[in-house]
Amino acid sequence: MAGYGNRQGVRSIGGMLRQSLFKIILCMAVPLVLLAGLLVGLTLRYDAVIADASQAAEMSNVLEQRLPDQIWKVISGRISFAEGTQGVLLSELKSQLAQMQQHSEGEERRYLNAAMRATETLDGYIGQLERQTTQHAAVSRNENLYREIYSVAQLTSSMIDRYVEAKIVRMGQLNSGIQKVMLLVVVLLIALIGLMIRTAVRTLRTVDRSIREPIFRLEGMASRIAQGDLSARVPPAEIAELYRLTGDLNAMAAQIDRLIGERVEQEQIAKKAELRALQAQITPHFVYNTLETVVWLAEEGRNREVVEMTMAFTDFLRISLSRGQDYITVEKEAQHVYSYLMIQSVRYGSIMQYEIDIDPSLSGCRMLKLMLQPLVENAIYHGVKQKRGRGMIRVTGRRAGDRMRFSVEDNGMGMKHERLEALRRSLRDPNAPGGYGLRNVEQRLRLYYHTGLAIESEYRVGTTVHFCLPCDMAEET
Repeated sequence: MAGYGNRQGVRSIGGMLRQSLFKIILCMAVPLVLLAGLLVGLTLRYDAVIADASQAAEMSNVLEQRLPDQIWKVISGRISFAEGTQGVLLSELKSQLAQMQQHSEGEERRYLNAAMRATETLDGYIGQLERQTTQHAAVSRNENLYREIYSVAQLTSSMIDRYVEAKIVRMGQLNSGIQKVMLLVVVLLIALIGLMIRTAVRTLRTVDRSIREPIFRLEGMASRIAQGDLSARVPPAEIAELYRLTGDLNAMAAQIDRLIGERVEQEQIAKKAELRALQAQITPHFVYNTLETVVWLAEEGRNREVVEMTMAFTDFLRISLSRGQDYITVEKEAQHVYSYLMIQSVRYGSIMQYEIDIDPSLSGCRMLKLMLQPLVENAIYHGVKQKRGRGMIRVTGRRAGDRMRFSVEDNGMGMKHERLEALRRSLRDPNAPGGYGLRNVEQRLRLYYHTGLAIESEYRVGTTVHFCLPCDMAEET
């Protein structure tokens, strides 16, 4: 198969889809991660501003209510100076102000600095109050000092209130920033959705074009072969899923051309060449129908089924060719029938089911190739298709001593006794009309194995066709 060794530039449908998916994920992930980071940062700053504002409100409550109450209780004599908590409250205020100063700036920092200086003044007044209470100073002096402390506490509270107002302004700015980021996220999501749709449409068109054009070329080649032009060839496909099919189809056409062109000298060789030519007459028609089904699946957008059916068809052709060999292993013959039934099951849908049950111990035995597929084809067209409802085709292979027994069974319409006897007689007459598939297998069985087909059928029940071959193990290669 010259010209098919180098696969550079051949693209895979799966690869194109993965590349498109990667682009979509990348286009979505990078902007969204950046915007999410920005939004988280703004949210954390907003939460920090709320926490500072809440702490400042608590400090104002201490300055306006709790601290003056403690001082008044000391001055009025209800508690001693040592029993009061004024020192603890003032120490906590100074510590909180120091912490807030570390992450403040601008006007906020100026208000906190003024509040800190005021707390230093309060600290001095409270120290003076301690000395006066210790010296049992006059009540009037203590009351004057209380008024000074109260006035400074109010001043400190007003500075903290100004700080809170500045924080509220900052909150408004952050909230505006968060809203802008959210709007940007919405706009970006809309743009990303549009980009995703555009990328998906472009990928769909690329995949459709990559599948449609090579299949149309293959269909044209199959049509030319069906008309007898065995010189028809197609260039290698640009997608991996059809690359092998194109090569195998070209190889099939070349091999058919060589087989037909060979001159034979003996009668047996001539008979074999004639039978090979008869087999080849089926291939273009089957290829044509199969490619029509693949095109239909591609037009329906069922890409996975296109790949599966294409691979099954490739296996079918490869085993049909078998590099010109007449004998293949039972395992390959079973694979050949499986590929054929898989293709036909896609074409006929739910009206056909199948089962292949061949003894694994027979896998390595040799047999004449293309013995089971014509029998399966006959079961489909003359059995299952004639039956109303779902049909079943069962292919079995069993060992019987030193021989192999194969059977193809269907639950189709079956045949009446007279029709069955007429079919049995016609198999032995090469000039009888109809029954090409069965007669082909019958003649090759007699030519190669000196045996024939056994047919059993019951009207409205089904038909079973079976034959026996010697169990000849294939040589290791």
